Amino acid sequence: MTSTRKIVLWVVAIGLSALFVRLGFWQLDRHGERSAGVRERAVRAEAPVLEWSGPGDVPPDTAGLLGRRARLSGRWDRAGEVVIRSRTLDGRAGAEVLTPLLVGGDSAQTVMVLRGWLPAPDGLRPDLSAGWTDPPAASLDAGAPARVDGVFVSSRDGRGGQPLQVEIGGARHLAIAGLDLALIREESTLDPSPHVLRADDPSPGAALRPAREIETDSGPHLSYAIQWFSFAMIALAGTAILIRKDGNRTSAARIGR
Repeated sequence: MTSTRKIVLWVVAIGLSALFVRLGFWQLDRHGERSAGVRERAVRAEAPVLEWSGPGDVPPDTAGLLGRRARLSGRWDRAGEVVIRSRTLDGRAGAEVLTPLLVGGDSAQTVMVLRGWLPAPDGLRPDLSAGWTDPPAASLDAGAPARVDGVFVSSRDGRGGQPLQVEIGGARHLAIAGLDLALIREESTLDPSPHVLRADDPSPGAALRPAREIETDSGPHLSYAIQWFSFAMIALAGTAILIRKDGNRTSAARIGR
């Protein structure tokens, strides 16, 4: 191996190692942010339950509310239910249900409530009526009062993917890929507040199964960081071994002459 080739190999190895180390520190930063968020949510979960029955009861900024328990009083808007498609549970295809809750009187705020999971063979069209314990006639009554306990979870712009309009039970409903309030505003007549409530586990009388839990761990970022640092070491050590072996072969060839 020529000196020029060795230099090129070292330059490439050092460049890759620097990139891998940078990615490792980025994952460490993500681990720190995620861990801090988990700790903050744990503290909020211990705070008194936030009662929300009218405008002004809850601040519009959600940053300090994620993980906070709340009790909402209002009226269901069942015609405006939104489906979060392609959600599996115990190996079964299904979807999660977001139902608007109208909180307050004449100037009611619309709050999206993640009520739970329903089976759907195509992951897109669950039987929404099975998610209610009321008789079919009553399920059409948007004026029925409701009280919902749960915990605030986050929405993220861009998480909703490609919006679809699907027919379920003779009515059109929006189907999205994830919790994305901005997409709901764009693709429906709803104007939800920036809050999303994950309802507590459904009553035994409903076909709904519990929605996914809020994240309570720091995620895989620490293990990702270790992997990137390992790749950096492998790149340097592998290059050193390769050049050393080549040097040994060259020396052996010279001695053989």
